[in-house]
Amino acid sequence: MNLFKIALRNVKKSMSDYAIYFLTLTFGICIFYVFNSLDAQREVMGLSSQQMQALKYINQIMGTLSVFVSAILGFLIIYANRFLIKRRKREFGIYLTLGMQKKTISGILIAETLQIGLASLLCGFALGIFLSQLMATLTAKLLGAQFPDFHFILSTGALVKTCLYFGLAFLSTLLFNVVAIHKQKLIDLIYADRKNEWNKMPRQGLSVTLFLFSVLLLIFSYLGIQNILPLGPNALGTATMLCVAGTFLFFFSLSGFFLRLVQQNKRIYFKHLNLFVLRQISSKINTTYVSITMVCLMLAISISTFSAGMGISGGITESLNSAAPFDASLSVSVPTDAPTWIPAEYPGINIVSRLEKKGVDLHQFAREFHAIRYYGLPDTLKLKIKGSDTIPLFVKLSDYNTALAMQKIAPLKLDAHEFALNANVGGKLWQKTLTEYAGTVQAQIKLNKTLLHTKPELVRAHTLAVSTGFAKKLIVVVPDKLIAKHTPALEDVLIINYLDESPRYEKACVDALAHLNFDSGKMKSMDVLTTRTQLRERSNTTTATLAYLTIYLGIVFLITAAAVLAISQLSETSDAIVRYRLLRKIGTDDRMIRQALFRQILIMFAVPLLLALVHAMVALSVASRMAQLLARIAIWQSALVTGGVIVVVYGGYFLATYIGSKNILRKSMSG
Repeated sequence: MNLFKIALRNVKKSMSDYAIYFLTLTFGICIFYVFNSLDAQREVMGLSSQQMQALKYINQIMGTLSVFVSAILGFLIIYANRFLIKRRKREFGIYLTLGMQKKTISGILIAETLQIGLASLLCGFALGIFLSQLMATLTAKLLGAQFPDFHFILSTGALVKTCLYFGLAFLSTLLFNVVAIHKQKLIDLIYADRKNEWNKMPRQGLSVTLFLFSVLLLIFSYLGIQNILPLGPNALGTATMLCVAGTFLFFFSLSGFFLRLVQQNKRIYFKHLNLFVLRQISSKINTTYVSITMVCLMLAISISTFSAGMGISGGITESLNSAAPFDASLSVSVPTDAPTWIPAEYPGINIVSRLEKKGVDLHQFAREFHAIRYYGLPDTLKLKIKGSDTIPLFVKLSDYNTALAMQKIAPLKLDAHEFALNANVGGKLWQKTLTEYAGTVQAQIKLNKTLLHTKPELVRAHTLAVSTGFAKKLIVVVPDKLIAKHTPALEDVLIINYLDESPRYEKACVDALAHLNFDSGKMKSMDVLTTRTQLRERSNTTTATLAYLTIYLGIVFLITAAAVLAISQLSETSDAIVRYRLLRKIGTDDRMIRQALFRQILIMFAVPLLLALVHAMVALSVASRMAQLLARIAIWQSALVTGGVIVVVYGGYFLATYIGSKNILRKSMSG
């Protein structure tokens, strides 16, 4: 019982030292619980079967990802505990001097760890249970479900999983503490506050060479990442390895290079307490370059995942209306294993006539509908766009304009010798390519002995069916009279708008048109019905998954990186008490000391963040290009949101670290 009293007294006495550690653990437990309680949320939401499957899929991903996240948070606990143990070595040495045995000290540490762990769990669970209620609302919104009246959600599975994973992390911490105490000698504990961590700083000449080499590695890695698209996925692994190696060497050599660089400018080096600050920073980087490398990489991952994930998930939601301009569409075509160009004897299918023969009355659920036929022409008719042959689908101008009218879009006008290009996929890059092509002399085709040309004003980006649109990359719109009777048909698409937005018409459409098995004569056809509701549910699943992954990983990496830096700086301040006292003895006032402390902490927080921003900008530029190839998605807009999160979380840790370090100095120098 005495051990627990001593431990409780020590925790209260060292509350300022434990503050950031405690808050980080509390927030980590909270986030871990919230994202593992998704399975319990489906019990209080009115989800469809597809939405239930989507939430189950997301929960499985979160469960797998949580193993990785728990390993990260476990590292954070052990890493932070290492610095806290180091700060208290002199205290433990005094305990040994007074006759206390090492096993007793280990017992005190175990009691302290249990108390901090239990308090963190309780606070983390309380905050997590509260936030999980908000997460249920967000989940319903992302999945497009109707959230009913408020229900209190408590996930016992998430509670057990959180206790298990964090219990293992705390057990590892206990073992680390016991081993650390038993390995220490009394003399080392007594004089621990007068010793720096062992380090061997490389010579300045070698530091400069390694620094320049690290910059070259980073440049090569950036070039490799930028060329992932043309070079293929193998380039990603090589570029990533170069980036990690370059980052490691950058921080390994930074202390010597940075000191050498500033020493060249005597006015800066000897101004105020810059000499002291730079020596402190150089010593700290030289002893913690491994952890700073990890912090930088975690920050880069956090920024990249936040920006890319939120941008893509948001873009998917925004592009839903363009991907589904109609309530439903029924596509009838030949099987995917049929030849690209269908023989002339394949006449296509008159969908409306066939439906009437099958007893389907479209007017029972459709306000308006129209059948569009897509044609294929001999493969000698290709559009040479930027060196690649693009084989298009052809559609009549009348069909095209009818589809536009159903979307309330003005009709397209063509002269007798003009054709238009329509591509609703590929993003801005593909649209730019088509526009550039339309302005060249090669932008012409010969159809039924008629020479047609186009111009940039005739490049459009409209969707003509309810689908993701990837199958119809390029459509050529031509005057009706140029499509001859013998032109091979490739696909017939029926587009439908319901009588109103009532769910009953959606059900009536699906019941009437799903799996009709059209008979296309000599060639067996397949039919696919897609509705806007189905597409929205699939889109919501993708959006929710990306949102959860990016928020989960982004927050965990950001908090871990900021906490490691914060705890490291608090420990550095504690270690440097003797040096700050010397500054006071030689006449330095408190204001200059506080300014020196502020600049030191600011630089230590800013350096890994700045390099991480460079890493993230390179990664996001590639992600943005890839996103534009797939859809109309702007990733850089979400970077503003990410910047706000960085300012709040990372900046908050910086301020907390400065305030905590200032309090340590105030208490130590006044005592």
